[in-house]
Amino acid sequence: MFLKTSVVAFVLLTAAVAHADSFRCPNGSLVSTGDSISEVSLKCDAPTSMVRRDDPVETARGKTAYVEVQEWTYNQGPNRFVYFLVFRGGRLVEVRSGDYGR
Repeated sequence: MFLKTSVVAFVLLTAAVAHADSFRCPNGSLVSTGDSISEVSLKCDAPTSMVRRDDPVETARGKTAYVEVQEWTYNQGPNRFVYFLVFRGGRLVEVRSGDYGR
C-alpha cells in the first residue's frame, strides 16, 4: 500500500514539475517553453511582429550584463486570440495570450 501511494505521489509531483507553456503554431506545429529560437523558427511560420531588447541582469560579482529578449506576436485574426512568445537568452521562456486579434 505504501509503495502504491508513493508511486502515485511521485507521478503527480513529476507531472506538476514537467508542466510547460505551449503554443500551437498557425501551421499546426507545437512549441513549448525551453525550445530554442531556432526550433521555434523551424516549427512555426514567421510571427506577425517581433520586438528585440537587451535587459540588464546583475552578475554574481555585482556587475551588470545584458541578456537578449525577443517577443514574437502571432495575430491570427478576429476569431482567435493573439499570442505572445517571449524568448530570453535564445530560449522560449513564456507564452501569453491576449485578446482576439484583428
